[in-house]
Formats: sequence, structure tokens, C-alpha cells
Amino acid sequence: MARAERERSLSEQLRMMLAMAGADPARWVFGTIAASLVLAGLDTLGVAAMVPLTQLLTGDTDSWFVTWISETLGTTELSTLIPVVALFITLVFIVKSIGSIIFRWWLLGRTTRVSALSSAELARRYALAPYADHRSRRMSEVYRNINDATNQSASVLLGVVSIATDGLVLIAITAVLAIVSPAVTLFTVVLFGLLVFGVQRLLRRRQYRIGEEMAEAGLQAWQFLLPGLDGFREARLTSSANAFIDGFRRARLRRARAARQMGIVSDAPRYLIEIGFIFAIMGISVFLFTTTTPAATLTVLGVFAAASLRALPTLTRISANLATVRTGRAGLEIVSDVVDELDAGGTHEERPRGDTSYAGDIMLRELSFRYPDAEQYVLRGISLRIAENRTTAFVGSSGAGKSTLLDLVLGLLEPTEGSIECGGRLISDDLAAWYSELGVVPQDVFLLNDTLTANIAFGVPAERVDRTRIDEVLTMSQLDDLLAELPEGLDTVVGERGVRLSGGQRQRIGLARALYRRPSVLVLDEATSALDNVTEHEIATTLRGLQGSMTILIVAHRLSTVRHSDTLVFLKDGRIEAEGSFARVRAESADFARLVELGELD
Repeated sequence: MARAERERSLSEQLRMMLAMAGADPARWVFGTIAASLVLAGLDTLGVAAMVPLTQLLTGDTDSWFVTWISETLGTTELSTLIPVVALFITLVFIVKSIGSIIFRWWLLGRTTRVSALSSAELARRYALAPYADHRSRRMSEVYRNINDATNQSASVLLGVVSIATDGLVLIAITAVLAIVSPAVTLFTVVLFGLLVFGVQRLLRRRQYRIGEEMAEAGLQAWQFLLPGLDGFREARLTSSANAFIDGFRRARLRRARAARQMGIVSDAPRYLIEIGFIFAIMGISVFLFTTTTPAATLTVLGVFAAASLRALPTLTRISANLATVRTGRAGLEIVSDVVDELDAGGTHEERPRGDTSYAGDIMLRELSFRYPDAEQYVLRGISLRIAENRTTAFVGSSGAGKSTLLDLVLGLLEPTEGSIECGGRLISDDLAAWYSELGVVPQDVFLLNDTLTANIAFGVPAERVDRTRIDEVLTMSQLDDLLAELPEGLDTVVGERGVRLSGGQRQRIGLARALYRRPSVLVLDEATSALDNVTEHEIATTLRGLQGSMTILIVAHRLSTVRHSDTLVFLKDGRIEAEGSFARVRAESADFARLVELGELD
């Protein structure tokens, strides 16, 4: 039953893929069919022209074909008619061959473009999916879906279109053959129909399983490749690089075995078709020689021989494309399921809905949160006023809910209960506008393998970078000394994930990136936790210089980072235990006082 449902949904899945690529499915298919009909017409003309030629060669001049040609040329001389008809057939086949090449180039261009655009669209939907959904996904699966699965989907699209195109050609050739000899045509159609579609029916389950095997092997390959390369440092220090590469090798070999099976399964019907052709010629010859004259027999055999030159490769392609379609269905179904999942989750709009900016105090009202797949609340009953242009620090033991609370304030997560407002307006009313007010420095700053300028003006096209603002934030983030050391200054490439820089330098670049946006709200999420004391002190000094000019939110463990905050919020077990000045929180919360005493905030 499940298999039948998949078959019924194939056209719907292909329409979905075309729509993802920005193509109108109806117009795309219509254009392809129109071009296919032209190609089929040329094939039909070439095969049909073989009828008068074979009749002339066998001396049969009584047919209406030969009569019409003789009247058109104004002669009955075979020495004239045969070369003219042969030249016409040659020209038709030359034009048809050139047309086939052009059509194939055009068709490959259309389908590969659909593959590229649908892959980009799938990546876009992943990138704009809700943050909570993104956190639950495996990156290896995401990469597999964007790359391998969309390629398989494109192979299905190309296979289906090729089958339809070749099917039109076969129908046209069959129509010509039916005019020449209906009985022989019927015999041929039944024979090859049983060979091609009977064999494909026997192989279809195997073909689909091969597709699933290739998709699973592709996922395994990504699962081993990512930790081996993205986790290069850890893999080197734990001497586990070979273990990951061995796993990658096994996955690739698994895919190679599946690809070999797919090749054999796709090619096997071709040999059966060749054997069937021999039996067809034998059967047709016996039938014709026992029922018609030798001249008529040679005419029919000549036409069928000419038709077979076009029909046999076409049948072989149809058989191979049927295998390709069934093998690629696994990837198409993965993409289809992922698109449904992403559509259900919603898409973030990066452009603000209006011109109104967020400003004012941030209000948390009876805020509670739990993850969709969890029963326990991470936060419960949080009510807090975060004053505009003041510095507020969130502290607490691990698991207290600090980072989750910050993600809620940032708008990355949606509250299970309660609301978050800025200036009396819900931040969820226009998240893009809210994000435009934020500058965020995470614990692990993501750096591009690009220039220092590109990393500070993250996501801004090179021609739109504000060089004056770059200079300003370099000074504000105390990066002038680093800039002086770099061989090419702002044009120095910092390396993948900033491997050429120290941890403190990466964090300063993160701070410069956040300040480049001219935020009204600056957020530091454990941004100083991995820094040495000197660097942490320098960044803390920078933050003190920014106090009063913007709202600053800090999540940190170190006492020196939060001591000078205007407001300190101590979280415990998902609730606010105390808030106020550093001294007040220390006096009101024994747990906080204990942390300070033990040096965990020092």
C-alpha cells in the first residue's frame, strides 16, 4: 500500500521540485513536450522516407508513395528517384541528429538548473527555519539532503522527461510501421513491451532498495566526514582521524557497491532487448515470407531495419531511465518529506514588516519555556524589566536557564507561556526589525575564511561595506594592535574559523562585528568565558565604556565581567532568585554568595 502511494505521488513530487526551482510546472512540461514533438516528427519523417526508398530498391513502383514522388520530381527513372530519395533521407537524419544533440543540451541545461536551484532553495529553507527546529537537526543529514538527495531528485526529473520524450518518438515510429504492416507492428510492440516493462516490473523493488541504500550510504559518509574535518583539532589530538576516515571509506564503498548494482540493473535490460531484436527479425521474416511477396517482404524488413536503428537505442534509454527513476525515488521522497517538514515549521522573514524600530525597556512577563520534546520546564514564571541603556547581567550555576532565557530574549525561541516586549511592543510582531536592533557576541564566534573586513561586516556585500564604521569598531574593540600586525591589514584572510588568530582576537572580532551593526541592544553570551584574564579585563573595560549608550545584556560566570553591571539577575532552577545590584544579590541569595566565595564568579 505504501509503495502504491509513492507511485501516485510521483508527479506531485516533481511539481514540488520544479516549483522550488522557481519554474512553472505546467509551462516547463509543456515546453519540454513541444520540443519532444518536434524531435519525434523528425524521427517519423526519417523512418517514413525509408518506405519509398525500399520500394524503389525492390522495383515496387505501384505504391502511392512512389507515384507521388515521381509526380513531384517529374520523372519515373529509378536512377534519378533513388539518389534523390536517399539524399532526402540523409538530410533528414542529419537534421534529426543535430536536433537531438541540441535538444539533449537544452534538456540537460533545464534539468541541471532545476537541480541547482532546488538545492539552493532547500538550503534557504533550512537557513530560515525556526531556531528550535535547527537545534534538533543533524548537520550530516542536512548536508546529505541539500547535496545528494537533490541530485537524486534531479535524476528522477531527467529520467521522467527522457522517458516521455523517447516514448513520443517510439509512438511516432510505431505509427509509421503500423501503416506499412499492422500485423508485424503488433507483434513487435507486444514482444518488446513484454521485454522492457516485464523486466522492469521484476526489478522495480530492487531498484528502489538500491536508491535507499545509496541515500543511507551518503548520510553515513557525511556523518564520518564532518567530525574528521570540522573537528580537525580534536581528531588530531585524540588520534582518531583514521577512525573517521575509515568510516567514511566504508560508507563510500557501500555507495560504490550500490552504484555498481544500479549500473548492472540498468544495463541488463539492454542485452535482453538485443536478444529480443534477433527473435523479432526471425519472427517477422518467417511471417512475411509465408504471407507476402519477396519484394513486399524486403520493403517491410528494410523499413523495420531503419526503424530499429532509432527504436532500439530509444528502448534501451527508456529501460535505463526507468531504473534511474526508481533508484532516485528515495532521494526525491527525502526532499519531498523535508520540504513538507520545513513548510510546517514556518520560515523566518529577514526583511522588517514595517518602518517602526524597537526602542525602550525590555519587559519579560510571566515567561515560561520548555522544549517541545521535553516535559520539564527550563524556565518558569520569569517576570523582569530590563531597563533601556542599562547593563543587565544574568548569572547562575550551569543548567539554571541563562542561555535559554537569552535565546528567548533574542527571539530565537518562542515562549511556551508569557511574552517579551520592547517599548510596549511584542518582539514577535516583527522579528526582523527586532534583529536589526541586536548585536550579539557568542561564546564561539564563527569566522569566515575571508578577510578581516568581511568578518566584521558579516553578510554585507563588499561594495556596501562602511569603511568608516569598520575603523570605528576596530578601535572600540581594541583591534588596532592586531591590525598593525597583520601583513595585509584589513584584507588579511583570517583562515577557516579564524585558526590563525588567538581566542581573544576572535572574540574581539566578534565584538567588532556586533558593534558594526550599530545595535541598540548588545548581547554577550558567555563571550569572555574562554579568555585569559588580561583579555577578559580589556573587553570588560570596553563594555564599561559602552555603558549608558545602549542596552547591554551579559551572560557570564566571571565576577569581573558582571561586577559593574547596573543590574544583576541570579537564576536558579529556571526561576529568578534575586535581582538588583551586585551587593544586593549577594546579600539576598545564599547560593550566589556561595558561588562568589568559592571563586566560581571570580
